[in-house]
Amino acid sequence: MFKRCLIVEIHTKENPWDLLVVISLTLILIPIIVFMPDSILRPILGLPFLLFFPGYALISTLFPEEQGLDRIERLALSFSLSIALTPLVGLLLNYVWNITLTSILTSLSILILALCGLSYLRRLSIPLEERFDVDIKIEQPNWSEYDTIDRLLVVATVVLLISSGVLAAYIITTPRTGERFTEFYILGPEGMADDYVTSLTVNQSSHLIVGIVNREHSSVDYELCIGLGNEPGNMTNAGDIPDDYNISLTNNTYMSADINLEHLDVWQQHINVSVEEPGSYRLIFFLRVEEEVYRTLHMWVTVTEEE
Repeated sequence: MFKRCLIVEIHTKENPWDLLVVISLTLILIPIIVFMPDSILRPILGLPFLLFFPGYALISTLFPEEQGLDRIERLALSFSLSIALTPLVGLLLNYVWNITLTSILTSLSILILALCGLSYLRRLSIPLEERFDVDIKIEQPNWSEYDTIDRLLVVATVVLLISSGVLAAYIITTPRTGERFTEFYILGPEGMADDYVTSLTVNQSSHLIVGIVNREHSSVDYELCIGLGNEPGNMTNAGDIPDDYNISLTNNTYMSADINLEHLDVWQQHINVSVEEPGSYRLIFFLRVEEEVYRTLHMWVTVTEEE
């Protein structure tokens, strides 16, 4: 016959173990975020850091005594207040600092550590018997008290919890490749998607900004082509794009440049395009990858003789 045996019993009246755990995990997360960008610990610690720690630290500060809130209410409010505090911190950062991973990590860490320190001081200010207590007891079950069905249910629950943990670990650790695509865009001279100069005189330049963003999850060799014509396949290569990106074109010709980008690399270049003959033309921009046309953009320009 099994005898019930106490394995672990933790109280937080004398020592604030709950606050120490929050502080320790917050301090552990900081170097992991900074120095271990691919670590599985980032999402494991990052989720409670964003969705639980701020609210729990605030609730512990506001209600240091046992009375006032039960444990279920504290748990629910910790999640709710964290969900409210985190975007509020982001909103304030928008006005006083840039919203980046570093700024959010720094500001939330300072908030959590400060609230935990204040909560500890508030607990010290009240009598020991009135302090909030996280009472954790882990006991070995007395199997003789359970019938066969209850034992099967306990075993099934344990198996389900272990399976859920293994599945969660697999989902977190298994790399997932998102959608593969390339951003290809043309902007006006002010960096906006408007104010394009489409009415030119012969040899007058139209100033544009061309951009490429590689989101293919691999290194890509692009061939950027800029020309005049209806279809890339019917155009003649007039040579390489000059280093200063001052491009002069005639109808049914294009100029090209090779561009290699790693995943998430951004390439953006100011260019000046002029046309040597009057007429109405389709100014076409296209990207080739492995000799195939991959992305195409175009705009119409009208070129007149100089007065």
